[in-house]
This record gives sequence, C-alpha cells and structure tokens, in this order.
Amino acid sequence: MTDTNRLRRVCLVGAGSISWVHAEALKGLGLAINAVVDHNLTARAKLAAAYQIPNSYSSVAEAISSNSFERAHVLVPPDGHSAAALSLLRAGKAVFVEKPLATTLEECDELINTASTGVSLGVNQNFIYHPAFVKLRHAATHEALGRIRFVNIIYHAPLRQLDSRQFGHWMFREPRNLLLEQAVHPLSQLILLCGDVEVIAALGEEPTRIAPETSLVLSFTASLRGRNTPASLRFAVGEEFPLWQIEVLCEDGVLFADILANRFWTTRRTRWMQPVDDFVSGGATAFAIARDSGRNIIRYGMSALKLGGRSDSFFFSMRDSIASFHRACDNDEVPLSNGRFGRATIQACERIGTQILPKKGPAIHSASHSRPEAGDVAVLGGTGFIGTALVSRLSAAGLKVSVMARNLANLPAPFTAPGVVLHHGDIRNAADVATAIAGARVVVNLAHGGGGSDWNDIRDAMVGGAETVAAESLKAGVAKLIHISSIAALYLGPKQGPIVGATPPDPRATERADYARAKALCEDVLHRLLDDKQIELCILRPGLVVGRGTSPFHSGVGLFNNNQHCIGWNEGRNPLPFVLVEDVAQAVAQACLLQQVRGRSYNLVGDVRPSAREYLLELGKVLHRPLKFHGKSVHGLYLNELAKWSVKRIGGRRAKPPSLHDLLSRGLSAEFDCRDAKADLDWVPVADVAKFYAKAFEAISDR
Repeated sequence: MTDTNRLRRVCLVGAGSISWVHAEALKGLGLAINAVVDHNLTARAKLAAAYQIPNSYSSVAEAISSNSFERAHVLVPPDGHSAAALSLLRAGKAVFVEKPLATTLEECDELINTASTGVSLGVNQNFIYHPAFVKLRHAATHEALGRIRFVNIIYHAPLRQLDSRQFGHWMFREPRNLLLEQAVHPLSQLILLCGDVEVIAALGEEPTRIAPETSLVLSFTASLRGRNTPASLRFAVGEEFPLWQIEVLCEDGVLFADILANRFWTTRRTRWMQPVDDFVSGGATAFAIARDSGRNIIRYGMSALKLGGRSDSFFFSMRDSIASFHRACDNDEVPLSNGRFGRATIQACERIGTQILPKKGPAIHSASHSRPEAGDVAVLGGTGFIGTALVSRLSAAGLKVSVMARNLANLPAPFTAPGVVLHHGDIRNAADVATAIAGARVVVNLAHGGGGSDWNDIRDAMVGGAETVAAESLKAGVAKLIHISSIAALYLGPKQGPIVGATPPDPRATERADYARAKALCEDVLHRLLDDKQIELCILRPGLVVGRGTSPFHSGVGLFNNNQHCIGWNEGRNPLPFVLVEDVAQAVAQACLLQQVRGRSYNLVGDVRPSAREYLLELGKVLHRPLKFHGKSVHGLYLNELAKWSVKRIGGRRAKPPSLHDLLSRGLSAEFDCRDAKADLDWVPVADVAKFYAKAFEAISDR
C-alpha cells in the first residue's frame, strides 16, 4: 500500500443498515475500508465479510488504539454521534458524521472547536448532492434565469416507521428528534440556496399522540429569511402522496427540482407574444420532464440488466456526498458540508422546534426485570400490534403479565398498567428469554425474531427464535406454550374441502415465499421438540388481522405499490380470511386459560369475510379517496414474475425463481372452517358487518 493510499484508510463506526450504503459507495470510489466498529459482533462480522474489511472492533477506543485507519465515518444512532466523533477528532482522525451532526448546538460547537485544530470534519447532508438539486443549484448560482428572488420547498413524505408504529425508533423518542431526523433534509437544501437562516416564523399543526406522554408534530409551515433570500417550507411526514419539490423564483423564470422523481426543469419566457409563448414554454417544460423521466427509466433498466451501476438517485446523492468529503481531505480543503453547515441545519431545527413543539418532553418507559409471581403469563414480542391488544385483555382480566420486546420506548397505555412487567430482550438470546418467562405458567410467543434479507437470515431468526423459546420454556417448567403462527403457513390456494385447525402446514413449503416457508417450518420444529414433553403446545394461526394499531392497507388484499392502487393476487372476488385484532386477542387469552388445547392448532378467521374488491371499496369510502383495485390473472402474475426473474438472472443476480404454487396461495381462495376454535376456545368473533368495518378501520382515526 502506498503512503497516499495509507492516508485514505477508512473505519466505519457502526454496522447498521446505513453502513452498507457507505461501504458500497466507498468501494465504488476506490477507498479502502480497513476497519469496522460495532458492539454487535454479528452485525460487524457480516459487514466485514461482505466487504473484506480486515479489522473489526467492539469500541471506538479499541479502534483508535489499533492505528489501522486515518478517516472515519460515524454511523451510529444520532445520540451517539457527538461522543464517537469527539474521540476520533481528538485522536487526529478525519471524521464524516451521518446527519444530524449532533443532537444539540453545544455538542456541535464542541465538535467544531475540536476540528479547528486542523482535523477535517464533515456531515452527510447527502441531499444537497442529489442530482436534480445539483442541477438546480448550478443554474441558480450561475443566474441562468437571473437573481434569486424567493425559494419554496414542499416536503411531503411517507414515513415507514410511523405507518408500522415502530415508535421505539430514535426519531420518536423526543418531539424534536423528528426534526433532526427528517427536517434537516429540506433545510440543508434551503440553507445552501438562501444562506444561514436568520428569521423563522413557524406554525405547526395539531400534535399527534403516539404514546401516553409523547406527542409529535408531523407537519408545519415556516416562513424564513436566509442571509441572501427569503423562503418558505412546507414540511409533513406520514403523507400518502409523496412530493418533494423545490421552486426557485428568479427574475426571469422559475427553476424546479423534483427530488423524489429526480427531475429538473425550468419555466421561462420566450421571444414570442403571450399565446405563442405559453405554448412554446409549456412544450419546453413538458419536454424537460419527459427527458428526465425517460433517462431515469433507461437507467433503471440498465441497472436491472447489470449493464450499468445503481440507478437510484438516493445512492447517487450518498456516493457524491461521500466523494466530496474525501476529495476535500485529499486536497486539504474544508468540505462543503462541514461542521458549521451541519450546525446551521440543527440551529434551524431548534428555532422551528421552539415555536411548534409541545413544551413537555416524553417519558421513556424503561425495562423492568422484576420476577413475576407464578401463574402469570409471559408474552414475548408483546409490544406489537397483536401484543398490545393481548396485554390489554390479560391485564384487564387481573393477570400479571411479563412482556419482552426488543424496544420498550414510547409504549401505549396498556403497558403502564399495574401488573405489567417489561423486559428488554430478543427471542434469539436464551438468557433474555429465561429472564422474561421466569415464574410464568403460560408463555405466548408473538415474536418473529427480526427477519432478514435472505432465507438463511429469516430461518435463523424465526425458526431459531422459536427453538430458543421452546428450549427455555422446557427448562423453566412452563405449563403451556402458545405459539402464534399465521395462516401463511398453510397452502391457501384452490383445494377441495375447507381448512380447519388440524390442517397441516403446506407440504410444499419450500416453494413458498421465505416468510410463509419459515412459518410452516416453525410449526414442524415445535411439534418435533415438544409433542412428547410435559409442556402443553398450542398453535394459533391468525388470518388477515386488521384494526387499531396497524395500517388498513393489508398485503393480503394485494400488492400496494402505493396506497391508491392495489394490484390483486387474483381477480379479487373471493372471500378473504379477515379477523379483528380484538378477536385474535380474545382467542389467545382464552387459550391461556383453558386446559383442553394440548397439541391443538386453530385458525383464527372471523365471520365477516369481504372480498378484496369489497374491502377496498369500503376503505375508500372511509378515507374519501379514489382507491383502485386492479384484478389480475394468477397465471398472468406468474408470467410477469417470471419475466422479472429472467431480467435479474440475465443481469447476473442470484434470485429464487417465481412459484405458481406460492402465487395461488397468496390469492387466499381456500375456504376456512373455524368451528373448532369457536367450540374449544369459546371464541366469538365479530359477525356484524358494520361493526367489523368500524373496528377494521379504527386505525384511521389514530392518524
């Protein structure tokens, strides 16, 4: 290795999902990733193996003492940015921090002052390197349409963690965190165009409560005056229709950038009189939009065929942001997105936050490790959609409930009830499971183990987790283990005769999608481990569960490329196996209390079973939206999937071939007979159609 290359050795501090994007970009730029740091051995080992990273450390201090790198990317959660970056800067390392730079202005100042001794400090505000924004900024800087008079940014974005109620995410722990996580994106662009923000007047909409003591402001409108130009910002997350558009009003026209669609265009005057000018300028705008749209689809196709690199603009922005920082280090220059720029975005967030955020901060529920008394129920993975309804029901019945989950922040009211004991843990960790189930007579396993990106990861998480729970339940002398499976474990395509609880898992499960395959394998493994033991095993398979706490856009209805258009798994006319979450909780609670369920399996499908078309029609009425269902032939879907698989294979990508057997099962055309569950569990699901829809769409009232 030459001395020049030696000075460019990089350490990734953090091995989470964003680190994989950084690693891919660094590899493409020809920079050596020489070390990775993460306290999670499995995570850092997986990243190191994928990118041939020779050195792996459990702490920043250990990495610094190794002297194995000169530059570091800090990719830990935001509340750890300052501590990690400060240690690295003091050690003389050039540091590139994921946004936000830090969580307070005081932390930013300490980092900036430490870096002022001659160490490079950058922050990954990658969207100032987005291709469409780069074109817009170049045109604005060079006054292509005259001087800038005003800037307007509309940032309306969906938020996956909000829709899936992953309220343990860092951005939901304090109301201001949402600004630091999301609002810094458009604010970084605005500051680069207008200069540091000097005045802000912001008006937030009504806060949304996500937990008893936590409310978030999901949208606001702000008027701003930058050092150079006035501006406005409309910010909203959790939106159905995504739009991120920047308008720069100049003296002789308007510059536009559509960030999500990666398009840039202008509106300007021509030499013609008004009617002709409208036609000519309108045609030029349409041509520019069509040109960029065409370029994007061509790049996508080339990427899919492996005839070109990645085509997504997000990766372009990440790559160019990373390249800019390292180029500045190479040339001993100050990065464009430096510490002071990162501080300016956080200061803008602070000024907005003082005007729109609730004054009282949230209370974060911490884990308790008190040992519950014998006779209680332990619910593993109990803070999710079904778990919340179950814990509420068990607690209301006067039972003490031990709940284990991987994240215990911002839990709803049922988890604050007397007799509910919380444990932080993972079902793949035997010690965590042993602690959570100690003293419990009944264990309910709702956890899926975290999933993964391929079959091996999913099998290890779901099946491995189920094995761990079974083994620890045996050791603890648990009387009953209730495993929550899914009807996905069964073959649900056309068949003779109804499906009952005794129907075995799909015998052709290897032909199914990874989730369904793992669910089927879990049932087989549990029967093999427990059928001849003293423990009482009961398997419950909920259908398409809907109700408060989850999105009504259920994947069992069809494929939602977006929430307005649903691509059906078939023509969408057969009854679907819906069930309300309260009805599932009732059945699970009954299984906890009753004695005659040893070795039994039950399907939990309600009595109201609308077709996909009927369900989407009712949902559209409630939302006042024009939702569309697009029925498809199963064989047509199969040919479409086969074509996509062929493109991947031609491009050299490994991919599992599509399965007609799996697509037939996804159509859910099988008939269910749940009389066994009703009789044995004394189960009475909702049968009134109006009540079903009211409960099914109750989640809409939470938005």
